[in-house]
Amino acid sequence: MKPAERARELFRRHFGTDPVAVASAPGRVNLVGEHVDNFGGHVLPMATGWRTAVAVGPGHAAFRAISEQQGPIQADWPAAPQGHWSDYVAGVASLDSPLTSPWSEGLCAAVASDVPTGAGLSSSAALEVATGFALSAWAGRSIDPAARADLAWRTETGFVGMPCGRMDQIASARATPGEAMLLDCRTLGIESVPVRLDVVIAESGESHALRDSSYADRRRDCDNALAIIRGQLPGIEYLTDIPPARLNEVAGRLPAPLDRRVKHVVNENQRTLLAAQALAAGDVRAFGLLVGQSHNSLRDNYECSTPRLDAIVSAARAVAGVRGARLVGAGWGGSVLVVCDSGAGADVAARLRADATLALPLVSVVEAGGGAALETD
Repeated sequence: MKPAERARELFRRHFGTDPVAVASAPGRVNLVGEHVDNFGGHVLPMATGWRTAVAVGPGHAAFRAISEQQGPIQADWPAAPQGHWSDYVAGVASLDSPLTSPWSEGLCAAVASDVPTGAGLSSSAALEVATGFALSAWAGRSIDPAARADLAWRTETGFVGMPCGRMDQIASARATPGEAMLLDCRTLGIESVPVRLDVVIAESGESHALRDSSYADRRRDCDNALAIIRGQLPGIEYLTDIPPARLNEVAGRLPAPLDRRVKHVVNENQRTLLAAQALAAGDVRAFGLLVGQSHNSLRDNYECSTPRLDAIVSAARAVAGVRGARLVGAGWGGSVLVVCDSGAGADVAARLRADATLALPLVSVVEAGGGAALETD
């Protein structure tokens, strides 16, 4: 069964009634543009075919939720952050017109998902966005994907407490099948880019919990670097405002490791713009080279890779038909993105699965999917 059918059935079985509304949203793969969304940069995500579905209904003075992976929880309503998966549901509901909403007196929610968790594929954004769409349907409101993405981002940063950029939520809410989106994280402008290659995801088995990782430390490094640079170049608003021609000069005035962080952000932003041009032109070779350069910078400058991720990337690069590979998501575990010639993805995935040294828990060809949607019987 699809996640929407499983969520609906889970709701009926656990709560003894039909849900009022069901919606689903996809995870995402960021093709190029890692760790630049907080700094005014460009990213190039696409939605996956893996989706998370949320079924919602009245909770009768309590917050009750169940996930097919995580099991049930129950809390007072309005709910306070608990530090586990249900925060992504409770946070959206709490921030979305809590005093006038149909769920102001309580909320029940059932969650079913195909999006791998802890794999750098944005399972949390999929859950937030799907929850927002389901609640909008319950409230009888028109569904604005941009507004839903914003609510999901405010949940992640405000309720959950993860200082992330907006890419994941926007990709999950607004993706178009068969296309990636070149997203300007400063203006939130979007350009569609056809995906003219095969994409393979190899899950490492190293789960990354961003709140427990060095993600916030890297964010502070970049913020500290920006404060120093503004003292020297007052017109700089974001790190990505640094002219590439002056990057070495500017970075040379910074202490380590701030110099490396800035080099990654500025160069990664330029890589993303070039990668979008290459993908639009169908130049898989040029695109793959940029993907490979991205990993090298994430490993050496942003320092968010791991020995296992590096080993998977090296092995993938040696497979026929592969044009590039890099860690995907924030790093410190998660998954590896492998970009291949069109039509080569299935063979590449099979070869990686057969590599006993890597022992990968999941290797899959991923299609560019669509954004969030309401689900009907």
